[in-house]
Amino acid sequence: MNKRIFCGRGHDIPYADYMKLINESFGFLTPETEFIGIHPKLYREQYRPQDQNYVVTEDGLPVAAVGAYDHEITVCGRRIPCRGIGNVAVHPDHRSKGYMRLAMNTAMEDMIAEGIVLSTLGGQRQRYLHFGYDKAGPVYNYSVTRENMRHVFGDAPAPFEVREITDPTDPLIDAIVALNQTGPFIPVRPRDKYLDIAHTWKASLLTFLQNGRFVGYCILFGGHSITEIQVCRDEDFLNAIRSLFAALQRNFTVFLPDHQHSYRRAMNPIAEDVHAGHAMQFNVLNYAAAIDAFLALKLTYEALPDGDMTLLIHGYARDERIRITVQGSTTRVEPIGENEPVDIELSHADALSILFSPVSPLREEGGILGRAWFPLPLCMCHADEV
Repeated sequence: MNKRIFCGRGHDIPYADYMKLINESFGFLTPETEFIGIHPKLYREQYRPQDQNYVVTEDGLPVAAVGAYDHEITVCGRRIPCRGIGNVAVHPDHRSKGYMRLAMNTAMEDMIAEGIVLSTLGGQRQRYLHFGYDKAGPVYNYSVTRENMRHVFGDAPAPFEVREITDPTDPLIDAIVALNQTGPFIPVRPRDKYLDIAHTWKASLLTFLQNGRFVGYCILFGGHSITEIQVCRDEDFLNAIRSLFAALQRNFTVFLPDHQHSYRRAMNPIAEDVHAGHAMQFNVLNYAAAIDAFLALKLTYEALPDGDMTLLIHGYARDERIRITVQGSTTRVEPIGENEPVDIELSHADALSILFSPVSPLREEGGILGRAWFPLPLCMCHADEV
């Protein structure tokens, strides 16, 4: 007997049924492991996560789901609509029926139709290459030890108080939101969800205070990794690191995206070691918009040689024919005509590698201009992951 199969947004799926499906699919069967504790920003009942999922039903019973959660970043004044993929779930009793592919394909089709520029996810690389995702975005991981701190700073007392925020109404969150708005890279986060966002993957939101004055904040993951940090004045950055070490009394790591250049310069002579790697897995669905934003971001901290380059990119979403121009302190990305010749023709996978990956043999084999401009500082904050 043929079953009735449906795939679409889960508006009609009861919250309890949806949460049961994804928790059982991942084997999250205790309060310590359930999705509500890992991602409160997504899975609280009042947020209706089922509405942001593509749910597959058999005869009305939910058997698979793919979360597709909207958020935004603003890069050098450019609004970048994003959609993160998460909780790719098929109930154990309904696997090997093609439901994961059905839900993923439906989610990808809607992203393209609805003008999403960037999508991110976490998962096994080859599994998601089929849907256009690959590792990209330069990020640096600095390891800091007790001996580093002692040799560089001696026994001087910590200059800042470190205070954890646990109350969503704490006025210090307003100060953090205001600070987020000051940089060229802005994670757009609703004030009423800010603490839930900061608590992604059970992280902690910490602030730095000097005589009660707000100095900056960081997000601490697992008790030993700073996944996000921002201070009001660059000169306070190392004092924040010193203060955090005094509060934690343990070795830790600091993850810094490429565009936080002043922080990277400060960390370089202090850290025991540094590793360059990929920020996460991205799918670029609008290359012109992504290149325009992140090329402008790179120009805020690095001098780039003047020039222009024309590309034909066979993207996951569509073919894009574009011209990239750098002239002094300005950049421009614009479409070109169908009959205009191009300097470089790239597949989607090669474009992700050459334009955005910190390590790209293909880029190293290319021309001088491409090696100077790329990789672009594609990034996403850990707290905005799904």
